[in-house]
Amino acid sequence: MEIKDLKKWIILIVISAVSFWIVNNLGVVFSFVSEMFSVFLPFILGCIIAFILNIPMVKIEKKLLSITKNKKKKGLIRIISIILSFLIFALIIGLVLFLLIPELIENVQSLVNSIPALLTDFENFILNLLDKYPDLQNQINDLFVKENLTVITTRLLNYVANGLVGLISGLISGIVTLFMAIIFSVYILCQKEYLQNCGRKLLEAYIPKRRASKIKEIIKLASDTFAKFISGQCLEAIILGLILFGALLVFRFPYALLISVLTAVTALIPIFGAVIAMVVGAILIAIENPLQALLFMVVFQIVQQIEGNFIYPRVVGKSVGLSPMWTLLAISVGGSLFGVIGMLVGLPLASIVYALIRSDVYKRISLKGKLELNKRSN
Repeated sequence: MEIKDLKKWIILIVISAVSFWIVNNLGVVFSFVSEMFSVFLPFILGCIIAFILNIPMVKIEKKLLSITKNKKKKGLIRIISIILSFLIFALIIGLVLFLLIPELIENVQSLVNSIPALLTDFENFILNLLDKYPDLQNQINDLFVKENLTVITTRLLNYVANGLVGLISGLISGIVTLFMAIIFSVYILCQKEYLQNCGRKLLEAYIPKRRASKIKEIIKLASDTFAKFISGQCLEAIILGLILFGALLVFRFPYALLISVLTAVTALIPIFGAVIAMVVGAILIAIENPLQALLFMVVFQIVQQIEGNFIYPRVVGKSVGLSPMWTLLAISVGGSLFGVIGMLVGLPLASIVYALIRSDVYKRISLKGKLELNKRSN
């Protein structure tokens, strides 16, 4: 047996042994992956923030460079572009909060004002129930004797105290993680060319040149596709919010602005985003008119179907280079196989696969054409 074949067999045996161990120790593997994910979470979030902010930053940087036409100031322009990108992101969040907070305050006040009536209705219900079932009163008295009441109160206080401690620690941890992620994203945006160069050198050092070139091509295609997908997804969310706002105004639903903005924001979350917006909107409307809440759910579903079957495939599908038919197929298959994650990444992944297959098909057709031409000439 040659040394080359022996190496292949050794690699195959090692891969098989590692795969067998992973399958038989999935709990340990998942625990390790979860721990590593927690450790690297700030860096992962930083990469995501940098990737998103890089979309407007590139356009701002090109515009500033075309105005100044001074390559010596490229570092200063990069810093200005990063600051402007963060400001744009902060302004969008601020605008959403500016639209949501006044509506939320008004809705909370309305809910607080309706609590006394709800409590009165609940009290009447309990009294009627006790009148019909007198034995229930004795069972309640036995349950809430002094000792039991003390135990229940102590447990409740401990539960609330532990919940508050967990909430405060989680909030502090989240703020620290977000702060570290923002710092990481700034470093990544400032040195993205250097990081790209390091990645390129690693590929060329450890992977054959032909494969390294193909991997770089796939990475570039994936980056461009996901960037276009994010832009298209944001545009689609805005369109959905505007259409729903118009529909709510036509039918004179209350809280039209609040529900529309909430829908536009949650539309970035596949499947669950629409459900969250519809449930919250239905609850808000049901406080004033339960029957109108049912009508709202019907209108919401109609708007969502129109958006999902006609607007989304054209807007988002066009942004990633897929036709509406392939867009719907990618979303359906991705959601069926991998749920929410599949819905989120199915479309850009399908676009990448489609582009790679199309490129390979054209290369093969061109190669066959050249071979046939050579045969004819010979």
